[in-house]
Amino acid sequence: MTKKYVGQRIKRTEDPRLIQGLGHYVDDIKLPDTLHVAFVRSIHAHAKIKAVDTTEAKGAPGVVAVYTGKDVAGKIGPVPCGAALPDLKVPVHTVLATDRVYFVGHPIAAVVATDKYAARDAADLIMVDYEELPAVVDIEGAAKGGPVIHEEFGDNIAYKMTAGEGDIDAALAAS
Repeated sequence: MTKKYVGQRIKRTEDPRLIQGLGHYVDDIKLPDTLHVAFVRSIHAHAKIKAVDTTEAKGAPGVVAVYTGKDVAGKIGPVPCGAALPDLKVPVHTVLATDRVYFVGHPIAAVVATDKYAARDAADLIMVDYEELPAVVDIEGAAKGGPVIHEEFGDNIAYKMTAGEGDIDAALAAS
């Protein structure tokens, strides 16, 4: 007998284990010698990084290593861009910011520790000295003379694409 699914109520089979707390998630997997990482992220949309003080974090309990952008510069390649548009301007986007941040949440430092709580606590000990810069907060402002975020390109336009070529009125009339 073929079961009909379209137009029928289907009982969810995963609900009992989830509502009883019996579900398994990746975070539940505990492997020996697993290390955890926490990131220090920018609180500014656009700023120069004047200094990053990791001294206290390096001495915190459970900390294995602390990395800043300067520590990993030249050792880890840039984050790749997934788009392949004609004439797309792609800035070099490093894993950890070195001299400047250009969005809120931009990773600045990484703390590696024996557990996630030690990593987070140590990340909170890292002090970042910023020189806040003007930020772009809307598309029109970015395109029309707002502060240039990636100065190597001269403007905030990532790419230009022309669409809608042809006679739109004729296309609508024929549709």
